[in-house]
Amino acid sequence: MRHHALPALFAALSVICGSAVAADYSGRARVIDGDTISIGHERVRIAAIDACERGQTGLKDGKVWRCGVAARSYLGKMIDGRHVRCDIIDRDQYRRLVGQCFIGETDIGLAMVKAGLAEAMLRYLPATHSINEVEYGQAENRARDNGFGMWSAEIESPHVYRRSKTSDMQ
Repeated sequence: MRHHALPALFAALSVICGSAVAADYSGRARVIDGDTISIGHERVRIAAIDACERGQTGLKDGKVWRCGVAARSYLGKMIDGRHVRCDIIDRDQYRRLVGQCFIGETDIGLAMVKAGLAEAMLRYLPATHSINEVEYGQAENRARDNGFGMWSAEIESPHVYRRSKTSDMQ
């Protein structure tokens, strides 16, 4: 009977240890897009934000504005090659880690929202997280009221844009 209990014990330990190791993920980062970074060989989706997709555009001052490029560029200037620490809170449907990420004490997701280059996306946060939802909501409202970034343009919300692109391919 003991012999059969060992595999279950090892499986439980690997789950516990695996999540403990992933609770804090850090290293030199590079940007994938406006809300996803790579640390080592692991992709991390920045929690609580939704930025324009790479190819997404809108109209700004009567001209085509590449909001996905703008979001990626802003994030790149902030973090590329720098040491980033992410407090991992979940995995998404694509098996990417999802985390609240920092450069020093600066919350990267919150900085993106303040700049108007990402929407606050709080509905998918797991029950146990330490993200200040009020602060994110207030930052989005200020960016919108001041016409920063995406709030100065005519664009689809990133999640609406993705949904329309997915339905176009079907």
